Amino acid sequence: MPHAARVITLLLVARQQPAASLGRRIGALALGTVLVVGTLVVGWLVWSVFEWRQGRTPTYRLLGLRVVSRSDGQPIGLGRSFLRSGILCPLLIVPTVAVGAVVLLCFAFGASPPDGLFRQARRAPWDVLTATTVLDERPAPIVQLGAEFQPIDPVDLGGVDGAVERAHPELN
Repeated sequence: MPHAARVITLLLVARQQPAASLGRRIGALALGTVLVVGTLVVGWLVWSVFEWRQGRTPTYRLLGLRVVSRSDGQPIGLGRSFLRSGILCPLLIVPTVAVGAVVLLCFAFGASPPDGLFRQARRAPWDVLTATTVLDERPAPIVQLGAEFQPIDPVDLGGVDGAVERAHPELN
């Protein structure tokens, strides 16, 4: 079919079909968004089921964390992971955040935080209920100090006896 005939045929078809209304086009956009979000949720759920067998969630895997049983230190299985991450965590997250907000408000109004608040290991309510703990499996960074490393002397910051006095004779 020559090019001109194809263009004319396309124009005739376009004239016979009504243009899509604004409502139908908005509906198509909404459906596309629902399909993308639904696909992402399904993908995340499938990934979660595979990770839950190893005592992890997808985010824990990416961050190098693992959930283990407090009794034997072994990774928890699929059932306990589902109970912890699929049921208890979503149910308890709102009350946990609410209590945390009240405590934060108390600190904002002048209450002193207890010693070690940010240094001690914590357990979330879903960890307590499932007798689990979260471990950080990342290897500890290796720090090697070179020969040029000189520690700072906190007492004599001048570095040499009398250097401060020579630099500031008014102190003598």
